[in-house]
Amino acid sequence: MAVASSTADPKSCSTSAATGGAGAHVPIGKDGEGLYTASTKGCFDVIATATPLVLDEIKKQPLRPFGVGSPAYHIADYGTADAGTSLGLLSKMVEAVRERAGDDKEVVVHYEDQLTNEWQSVFNHALGIKSVSDAYGNPIPNPYALENVFVEACGVGFHKQCYPSNSIDMGVSFTAMHWLSRFPSSMKGSEYMHAARCPELPIPEKEQAAADWTSILKARAKELVPGGRFVCVNFSKNSDGYFLGQTDVGASMWDSFQSSWDQLKEQGLIEEEERLGVSFPNYYRTKEEFLAGIEGDEEISSTLKVVSIEERVVRCPYRELYTSGKSGKSPREYAEWMVPTTKTWSHSTFKSGLKSERSEEEKEEIMNQFWENYMSLVEKKPEDHGMDYVHAYIVFEKIEVREERGREG
Repeated sequence: MAVASSTADPKSCSTSAATGGAGAHVPIGKDGEGLYTASTKGCFDVIATATPLVLDEIKKQPLRPFGVGSPAYHIADYGTADAGTSLGLLSKMVEAVRERAGDDKEVVVHYEDQLTNEWQSVFNHALGIKSVSDAYGNPIPNPYALENVFVEACGVGFHKQCYPSNSIDMGVSFTAMHWLSRFPSSMKGSEYMHAARCPELPIPEKEQAAADWTSILKARAKELVPGGRFVCVNFSKNSDGYFLGQTDVGASMWDSFQSSWDQLKEQGLIEEEERLGVSFPNYYRTKEEFLAGIEGDEEISSTLKVVSIEERVVRCPYRELYTSGKSGKSPREYAEWMVPTTKTWSHSTFKSGLKSERSEEEKEEIMNQFWENYMSLVEKKPEDHGMDYVHAYIVFEKIEVREERGREG
């Protein structure tokens, strides 16, 4: 991914072009271990919430005929990460397709993510080499075990067209398309870290998010077959002003991030420039911004229509289990269990706020202390800490365009 750059006015989060940059998201852990799925159990609940929407669209959409010389059913999982959290849904999708098309219907699952993704982990999960369970210990079924299911991977990135035109029957994406293709880094020099926290939205992030959303929709409109569906479950800032980790329950995850990061300065581990050097390269769109991406572009509105859009909050499963007494964990054990779910997606961004002249070893030592600061904070009052999910659940359908031919004579 390319990197854009800007500096921030520390008072307003407004920006102008200059130097800087946040850097691309980098997965943590060793490729093949599947640390994202092991540490991000809330995504299973998010996907479970979306499952009825996806299965209902499979029941309603036109299916291409299957037989000699006819196509398999093609599913694309955009921004799949290590592919573990969507396995259960994909298994149900395969079964739903075969309920309509017959048990011998072939299905192709296309896993999509950035070039630097954990591809070994993807195949370990997708091929059933590494088993998966949700936050409640329930084993997750694997679609590959259903036979005549074929697995492929694409590292192009969902901001571009990833598959041939008119080839994908159903696209799904969960907690992925908030990442920007270019990084204005407008929060550098401020204490906001993320666009959603700014009193006034930073224009560079807002404009980049709008441009990216247009690119995403145009690419999906080309890839989908006529009558195909795209179910996008994306982080959002909802009508109540809630967003990831900051809702009506408990302490703000972002406040906890900030205090734990500030503590590094107090501990003499980072300088002031580094304390104010974190700028997340993603954006939580509002419902209105999602819809504007279609309504404001004739090319998209003539090929895609919104079947439904709704805002939903999914509570943090770690906190729910702890406060119900079902986790059986001490305050410290809870902190060590919950905090990694915030680390999987944020570690590389915090690390990019450190000075480039620091060695990799020194950076990791600082990051270890940062996460220890956060865990110590959670340990003091664990019931206050968690990571609620706030999403827009959007269903798109590709419009079947029928050409009208004039009569001759």
